[in-house]
Amino acid sequence: MATKHDELPVPIFSSLDPVYGGDSQREEAQLRFDKLKSKFLQVFGHPPELYARAPGRVNLIGEHIDYEGYSVLPMAIRQDTIVAIRKRSPSEAEKLLRIANVNEEKYATCTYPADPNQEIDLKHHRWGHYFICGYKGYYEYAKTKGMDVGVPVGLDVMIDGTVPTGSGLSSSAAFVCSATIAIMASFGVSIPKKEVAQLTCDCERHIGTQSGGMDQVWLSLDLLNL
Repeated sequence: MATKHDELPVPIFSSLDPVYGGDSQREEAQLRFDKLKSKFLQVFGHPPELYARAPGRVNLIGEHIDYEGYSVLPMAIRQDTIVAIRKRSPSEAEKLLRIANVNEEKYATCTYPADPNQEIDLKHHRWGHYFICGYKGYYEYAKTKGMDVGVPVGLDVMIDGTVPTGSGLSSSAAFVCSATIAIMASFGVSIPKKEVAQLTCDCERHIGTQSGGMDQVWLSLDLLNL
């Protein structure tokens, strides 16, 4: 019996070809990844270890009616969020989560302690809070599975998103999904897409989003080791 799509793990690619189809789209994506890598190196002094990607989505039947338990029909779109990440060595003194953005003029670098139990300050919103949603969610998931994750370490992170914010295209969910799978991959953890969907739905609740899960159900997620 064939394995269901949502029971498969997030796919890992060493090339952009399977992710971005068509010559012009692939060339555009290559320039984007080159810029992201260069910016990461400029800010953190070393290249990223891997990249994680999640697209935005459009819903073809109603907007957020899943909140009331009704069926929805979401579809992934071309616009996406990419997270470049590097796990810092446990011996490195600074145990910090440093989260930067390619668009540094609009999104200033956010720094947080490498503490999975930290509370998100909902009264003072920062764009980096969405990454912390995924960070907290990963550790909560690991705890429920009895996984030994060791002592928290620092992470260097760079974000590049093309999903328009505030447009109903799930820019925040794309951020949380890509952040979560980037964090899990950094720690060598792989889980089925179905579990990723539920986990990232739970993650967003840390920032006050009481989603029914529509924003996570497209499951078009990718890891890239370039």
